[in-house]
Amino acid sequence: MRLLDLYIARHIWAAVAIVLLIILGLDLLTVLGSELDALNKGASFKQVLSYIALTVPRRVYEFMPLTVLVGCLVGLGALANNSELTVMRAAGISLRRIVWSVMQAVSVFVIAAAILGEFVAPVSQQMAEVEQSQYKGVESTKGFWLREGNDYIFVRSVRSDGVLQGVSRYRFVDQNWQQTLMAEKGVYEDQQWTLKQLQKVWVENQEVIQQGQKTMLWPVSLKPNLLSILSMDPQHLAIDDLVQYSAYLNQSGLEAAPYELAFWKKILQPLATLALVFVAISFVFGSTRSVTLGQRVLVGVLVGLAFNYAQEVLGPASSVFGFTPLLAYLIPILVCVAGGAWLLRKAG
Repeated sequence: MRLLDLYIARHIWAAVAIVLLIILGLDLLTVLGSELDALNKGASFKQVLSYIALTVPRRVYEFMPLTVLVGCLVGLGALANNSELTVMRAAGISLRRIVWSVMQAVSVFVIAAAILGEFVAPVSQQMAEVEQSQYKGVESTKGFWLREGNDYIFVRSVRSDGVLQGVSRYRFVDQNWQQTLMAEKGVYEDQQWTLKQLQKVWVENQEVIQQGQKTMLWPVSLKPNLLSILSMDPQHLAIDDLVQYSAYLNQSGLEAAPYELAFWKKILQPLATLALVFVAISFVFGSTRSVTLGQRVLVGVLVGLAFNYAQEVLGPASSVFGFTPLLAYLIPILVCVAGGAWLLRKAG
């Protein structure tokens, strides 16, 4: 049976590799086109290529479920069109055994994607955003909110050197506004934050008072190591970072839903990939055994997009309707498994 496993794996590995190269190549060409306007603003072609190259691990990780789905449809479809799957069944090899061989083959990509998404993609994506901010001459444009006791703090952006740009602090006591502070930047020096070029506004004796100040020590629990998390989208972070920042937001009394959603999506991605592979197997042995390669690819893309859209809709819906994010991302997986099992049972 080891020979059978290797034979099936070779077809699937080749198909997945080709599909990945095609999808990744088209996506990178699109990104290159969108970044070309930076060349007219002083950026070098080398800087743009460096940025795009650094985003490759993240893109591979995100495309892996769809790539494996389409690759399995293509690889197994080739075996089906050559009647090799029929010969295997006629030789007494059970459908369950063939499914197990396919799952063993795709487990290589599932494990590789998990390692890539946890240890490589977060680091390379952060480097890519720093590279992009340097050649575009802007800071990280992702703002974020913090809470410290009665203070609500908004930071407009984070520079590549860790300097906070556009710090606004709103102080409330018993839900009543007390004071607004706006600083040009915040710098971490000597184990503490310092605000520079700031303005304070408050009301005293029914009169609005405004006061300027060059520097001020800022006692806040925000640590510099959290800045790399704050400046990135949740879906680009490692699981450990998502857990760390979710805990920080919950302790601060702020909304941690986007980071909790990203956590569960990342945790369940290997299971989601295997569920999509199960659907691909059921298509090949079920109603699509005699269709063309183009039809198989179309079916794979449509199923992959429907799966992704279902997760994208159910994820935020879990925050609105109050059910667990785990269930939001688990429902499409269970639907795929149930649908695949039904098709395989029909195929006999």
